[in-house]
Amino acid sequence: MIDNKENASMRYVILAFFTCIAMLGCSNESKVNAPTTTESGADYRLSSGERQRLDTPSLTSYAVEAKVRLSDANANAGLAFHAQTGAENFKGFYTGLDAKSHTVFLLKGNKEMARRSVSVEPGVWYSLRLEVSGDNYVLYVNDNPLAENQFPKYDAVDSTYTSGDLALRVASGSADFKEVKVTAFEKSVPQISYQNPVQPGCADPGLMKHESRYYAYCTYTPDYPTMVNGIRLYTSDDLVNWEDQGFVLKNEDSWGESRFWAPDIVARDGVFYLYYAVDERIAVATSESPLGPFVQSVKEPMAPESIKIDAYVFEDDDGKRYFYYVGFDNGNHIWGAELNDDMKTIKSDTVKLMISPEEPWETHMANVAEGAEIIKHKGVYYLTYSGSHFESPHYSVGYATASHPLGPWSKYENNPIMKSTSYAHGTAHHSLVRSPDDSELFIVYHQHNDLYTTEPRQMSIDRMQFVPQENGPDILEAWGPTVSPQPMPK
Repeated sequence: MIDNKENASMRYVILAFFTCIAMLGCSNESKVNAPTTTESGADYRLSSGERQRLDTPSLTSYAVEAKVRLSDANANAGLAFHAQTGAENFKGFYTGLDAKSHTVFLLKGNKEMARRSVSVEPGVWYSLRLEVSGDNYVLYVNDNPLAENQFPKYDAVDSTYTSGDLALRVASGSADFKEVKVTAFEKSVPQISYQNPVQPGCADPGLMKHESRYYAYCTYTPDYPTMVNGIRLYTSDDLVNWEDQGFVLKNEDSWGESRFWAPDIVARDGVFYLYYAVDERIAVATSESPLGPFVQSVKEPMAPESIKIDAYVFEDDDGKRYFYYVGFDNGNHIWGAELNDDMKTIKSDTVKLMISPEEPWETHMANVAEGAEIIKHKGVYYLTYSGSHFESPHYSVGYATASHPLGPWSKYENNPIMKSTSYAHGTAHHSLVRSPDDSELFIVYHQHNDLYTTEPRQMSIDRMQFVPQENGPDILEAWGPTVSPQPMPK
């Protein structure tokens, strides 16, 4: 329950007030608003530091729904749950909308657990649905009203606080709440499900689906940073259960000696082309089988020398192939060019800069835009890529759109679309593939070994979808990173 401090000394009240403000945990119970109906249709109108406690008849798992409207560009409001207010600072979870940063957030005390960019505007009603099931917390926000299938903004797991108050809360500015409802809820977990990560030891996964089987070519992270052995392969029928096929490319069959990174695979006329970084240059090896062995007939890297790491090949509807890679210039920048028919050289007069790291989410620990992947949807090209240093806990995924495979590209205003969280670090460098029945789109990415160590990185998978828009290209949306049980790919 909320502490009543009316009998505390004035000095203590002042100290607690400023401590509470600093921690965004202040609760003004003496000003709790009773349910009212205003001219604007709100049931509750709360100002900064105020909370309205909600009754949860002894429920340990529940869903709470509410419509929220923020008052101004600095407002921050939502739901406090499992809240335990101590004498000095707020303890519990707090989730909701932040108009200043245009984000949906989840905080534990004053520590950020998850944050997702959305178009949060003052004066607009947003529907929130928070599902609390044990230590699993999922939040839905209807910022994409045309979406046929709503994805949650986060799917978090944390057992720090397992009980406490549920309340409407405003941390700054003011907000209106209406149609507030709390109901019993129990998350339905399918009998057959998966839980991330799905394969240890695999980083920078380059995916190919060939004859109904998935092939994941990986940077083998137990050997990081030398990677002296080569590129390792895992295979699967369902994207979840993987078999280790060992090294399909070995260092003795390639130019270079170490740092075998970030592979990509392409099939053409019965030949499989494996692109990979080695000693911070890109090389190409071939095989007549996706299982390898892959060998360089001529042991040399690709030209020019500016071609460094993170190769990716995209084939357009007209059969033209485009080659994407990372070059170094005060950070990692994504470049692109047309690929020649030999599959090993590029058309030098078509080389163009695609993406440079300029946004805050692209510059944690280093200026990095890398790991390009292209998908075409309704005639629009989506270049998905990773931002920030791969060892950063903020390593994330965003995208840009264009009307041509070589741009110019326009970055999505609400990047990143998948961001590392306090329960899954380093979630990026990915491939995009369809589910076995082709009905679902998945992002296959790596994450850090745990919250304290980067290596060996591990492969994870999560769902993606395109959300129709009234104006402009469809939005590419990710459900992830997840750590709770998820339905198997269809």
